[in-house]
Amino acid sequence: MSEQLNSYYTLRDEIDSYVNYLSDEHSNHMVCKKGCDLCCLDFDVFPVEFEAIKKQIEKEYPEVLNQKIQEGNKGTCAYLKNHVCTIYNARPIICRTHGFPLVNMNEAGDQWELSFCHLNFTDVDDEYFDDENIFEQDTYNSKLYLINKEYLEENPQLNYSEKDLVPLKSLLEK
Repeated sequence: MSEQLNSYYTLRDEIDSYVNYLSDEHSNHMVCKKGCDLCCLDFDVFPVEFEAIKKQIEKEYPEVLNQKIQEGNKGTCAYLKNHVCTIYNARPIICRTHGFPLVNMNEAGDQWELSFCHLNFTDVDDEYFDDENIFEQDTYNSKLYLINKEYLEENPQLNYSEKDLVPLKSLLEK
């Protein structure tokens, strides 16, 4: 396995660990559970994440690769079946952080923005959130970007630029 794929898995483990911490911190607010899938959208991911997910699906969920993309679910994740993620252990980083309070820089680059699932945090205001109980999305996205950049430098035959994204559902397109 490539060094960059290992770096991706290490980053994902780091994110999972922090998300577990956030889950404990916000346990009395989190209502995410099996069947809650409003945030299960059709995402595109960096090539390094695509390859890592592909390898894990081939190993852990090979039956998923025989699925067909369901028509009529435009915008919904192709791996969502009967309100359940069919690739849960291999899901992208973005899916691992949904529902939690996220902070990132706005598009203008001049202000931090807080977002969170309003289904989870129904009885709190913005003052509830602080540096200890939020997920700094840009920090982890930057790490992922750098891992992807190295991956593409090591794999020029892929013909992706460092900003290209791959539709995750393309694993199912035959």
